Amino acid sequence: MNQFSLRMADRVKAEQELITAARKATNTDETAPKRKHVRNCIVFTHDFKTSMPVWEAMKSQPLKANDVQCFKAIITLHKLIREGHHVTIQEALTQTKFLEDLAHGLGGGVHNGWQNYSVLIRAYINFLLAKLEYHRLHPEFNGMFDYREYVSLRGTNDPNEGYETIGDLMSLQDRLDEFQKLVFRNFQPASNNECRIAALVPLVEESYGIYKFATHMLIAMHQRVDGAEQALEPLRKRYNSQHYALRKFYYECSNLRYLTSLINVPRLPQHPVNLFGDDFVP
Repeated sequence: MNQFSLRMADRVKAEQELITAARKATNTDETAPKRKHVRNCIVFTHDFKTSMPVWEAMKSQPLKANDVQCFKAIITLHKLIREGHHVTIQEALTQTKFLEDLAHGLGGGVHNGWQNYSVLIRAYINFLLAKLEYHRLHPEFNGMFDYREYVSLRGTNDPNEGYETIGDLMSLQDRLDEFQKLVFRNFQPASNNECRIAALVPLVEESYGIYKFATHMLIAMHQRVDGAEQALEPLRKRYNSQHYALRKFYYECSNLRYLTSLINVPRLPQHPVNLFGDDFVP
């Protein structure tokens, strides 16, 4: 068997395992998607430099028939977009109609005795669509908003280019904040809420990535923009407001034992960092 045939055999096997992982990640159990199954989906994109088979595997599941399955699929796709191979974002931008159809095609009722997730699913999809739109407008970003990679890809850290970039990013952070509040409001007293809490994991990671990027960029802008104190005041006020909102979000997350067993919840300083100084430690 030649090398091409071996690679094709490996690809066929990997896609079969991917279908199994996607099915198990989106089963009907009202639990979090298992990390190993989500990880299998992410690793596939890095091994084969494409995410399209993951999307096809998701489409093969009866997501519109069960809110729990659908919600778990959205959590998995959010993690995929964040952590997958860089081509994943480009390919995800071709799948927005699938996401929109998923949001509009929900039954809107209780399935198999579970509490209705449809409100959360629609809000989560709206957030993901907003994230993808940001990446479409700002293709220099990876899924995790890494500042160093951004500077490397841009070939510059000219802060004069940053005002619109930061403003749009803060708008995405506001959308995330609205959604995480909705998740908390939809906790059910008679449930361990594991499935809902699972959605908070990528939201914590996403929000902290945005926070770190905004902090780095705003410090650079304050050091280089002429008349920064006045010119950047609107961004500074917005940044400070988001700092306190994030502190509250992370405090609430730190009280969720299941969530803290999965990730380390960030601890922000009591007050926003001095954007004119150098007291920020990433």
